[in-house]
Amino acid sequence: MGKRFHLLLTLLCLLFLSPVEAFPSPGLDIDVTPPEIGQGEVGLLSVNKKGAKPTVLWMGEKITGAYDKKNEIWSGFIGTDLTTVPGRYKLQISLINDSKSYSKTVTVVSRDYGTRRLTLPREMVELDTDTLKRVREEIKAVRRLFLRSADYLLWEGKWIRPVAGPVASPFGCRSIINGMERSPHSGVDLKAPEGTPIKATNRGKVVLVANHFFTGLGVFIDHGGGIQSMYFHLSKVFVRIGQLVEKGATLGLSGSTGRVSGPHLHFGIRLNGGRVDPIKLIEISEALER
Repeated sequence: MGKRFHLLLTLLCLLFLSPVEAFPSPGLDIDVTPPEIGQGEVGLLSVNKKGAKPTVLWMGEKITGAYDKKNEIWSGFIGTDLTTVPGRYKLQISLINDSKSYSKTVTVVSRDYGTRRLTLPREMVELDTDTLKRVREEIKAVRRLFLRSADYLLWEGKWIRPVAGPVASPFGCRSIINGMERSPHSGVDLKAPEGTPIKATNRGKVVLVANHFFTGLGVFIDHGGGIQSMYFHLSKVFVRIGQLVEKGATLGLSGSTGRVSGPHLHFGIRLNGGRVDPIKLIEISEALER
């Protein structure tokens, strides 16, 4: 009776384990770095199997990655939006010519990014009817960009900072403007005196150049695979819509256009529409060239 009970208990444990943990595939290694991802952060997913070109789903979105033939590793980025509810989420993975499906559980933890307080002229905060209409149209145009991205990758290797200046205002902090709470900071503000050259963080296609009320003169780049970068408050732009730019190419010059109190660069990244910390993406991408 005791042996049968222990055998039944073992079978039940195997049944409720995730497919990857219960039935590992020979030579298949799935890794996420870091093992826990904070709200608004990025993780590097690696699948180590010769010739593997997996189909990966994360929070309902397809993850497009690159295959390194030399090291036989497929790599892609997964991220969480600032408002993602903390908890345990499953990566769903399938391989060509493999009838099994695999999964890996990743824990998303909460992050407190602090608060920033700004004082701006009243006319820059309380919008008149015409300005409010303009802002709403600009928001719609930008949201449409985040709904589409090239399925194939344009980016290559590690990502770089668009300007060398230190962080003036970090990602994710709550904004209190003239005493009223606004949306959290969806990018990072980097110190950049007027006229500083702004570089492309990676290879990609320019999908929008526009002068918007809040963000001023800005450039939007699609890097493929659901990743887009944004560069705001520029004084000049040197690229055009549809242009393919290489990593490190000069997009324009820093400035103080839009609703700002002084010259700097607002640098943002969207990953499958989610607001993620661009500095975290740059840091985690260094592993791609080790």
